[in-house]
Amino acid sequence: MHNTWLIIRREYVERIRSRAFIIMTLLMPVFMASTILIPALLADMKSGVTRRIVIVANNGEIAEAVRQELTATQPKSDEPQPARQGGGSKASAAPHFAVTIDSNVTEAERTKLRGEISDGKIDGFLWLSDGDLERRKVLYSAKDVTDFGESMEMRNAVHSAVVKHELAQKGMAGAEVAGLLKPIDFDAVRIEKGKEGASGVAVFLISFTMVMLLYVNVLVYGFAVMRSIIEEKSSRIMEVLLSTVTAKQLLAGKIIGVGAVGLTQILIWLAIAGAFSVPGMLTARSMMSNVHIPAAGIAAFGVFFVLGYFLYSTMYAALGSMVNSDQEAQQVQWPAMLPIIFSIILATPVLQHPSSPLAFWTSLVPFFTPILMFVRIMAETPPLWQILLSVALMLLTTWGMLGLSSRIYRVGILMYGKRPTLPELRKWLRYSG
Repeated sequence: MHNTWLIIRREYVERIRSRAFIIMTLLMPVFMASTILIPALLADMKSGVTRRIVIVANNGEIAEAVRQELTATQPKSDEPQPARQGGGSKASAAPHFAVTIDSNVTEAERTKLRGEISDGKIDGFLWLSDGDLERRKVLYSAKDVTDFGESMEMRNAVHSAVVKHELAQKGMAGAEVAGLLKPIDFDAVRIEKGKEGASGVAVFLISFTMVMLLYVNVLVYGFAVMRSIIEEKSSRIMEVLLSTVTAKQLLAGKIIGVGAVGLTQILIWLAIAGAFSVPGMLTARSMMSNVHIPAAGIAAFGVFFVLGYFLYSTMYAALGSMVNSDQEAQQVQWPAMLPIIFSIILATPVLQHPSSPLAFWTSLVPFFTPILMFVRIMAETPPLWQILLSVALMLLTTWGMLGLSSRIYRVGILMYGKRPTLPELRKWLRYSG
């Protein structure tokens, strides 16, 4: 046990002091924050630009209704908005529109407007001829049509204006029309012990965020175990180490030491996340008010991270014993990667139907359990016996894989040259038995 502890400490201290660990630990929170903050900043920047739009229509009432729909979300101001730049309020992420109505619905006018777009005089035009409206097909032409949010706003404005106009023609008052077109705020919430819990969207986002964190860390640190073995094989340090420790102690020390590094990194990330979610980020807190991770989900993440790491690390250790370089390792790691990748593919149907036969049986397969049973717990906590059974199956499988891997490891760490074939692997298992 003392020898194993020495190896654990060596593996842990060596990696936690490395530049790669420090850089990765600091860059990951920066990357995650950037994926949230940069789109918001870009939306703020876009909200300060006024889009000059021409509405071309035979029917002046519909054109005016569309103009009102497009300008309804713009911030109120006593001063006129500038035609092109500046003046945009950051309170609204919607683009600002300076709308002109044109009743000349001819091909010559269309050609003229296209030229004005090319010359930068206008940003786009909506073509609302009577024939197009009857066919329910409207064309928006612009120099830049990759902003899908803007295109969606245009479509919604036209749809709302046309429906209001048609209902008004049938005798409905403006207030009645507005009430009918008001969208319904619909949400789905999870019932936890007779109380309303997180919304369905929150459960989905939290589950997949934690699944990807689990997936990345298990693969990264499983591969770190394999690389550690390859490095020591190439430097022939193994021959010195094996004079004082057994192969099983060496394997166990490497797996536990590298795994402790992974847990340390996750704890640091959680601490950073906690530090940036203190009071003061009021907007973000209000948006995420009903987003919370249940205690069962936090406990399950820890349990399945540890079990999944040990299971896959034993596989990576065996693969590392069979190869002599990183290039060879890249080629043989697919047996360890396929099960966890397949689990990611199955995660969506399992999350949507956590009590289905597919979810039940696949979550009990030890190589799928770390992800799929965790997803089931987040979506709809299964009976306790199913969770305990999945944990027991994982422990048994890990114990079996550890025995198998240690036998391959015992012979493979001292073997040099080409990768072994399957018949040679069978000989290794016999020799080490």
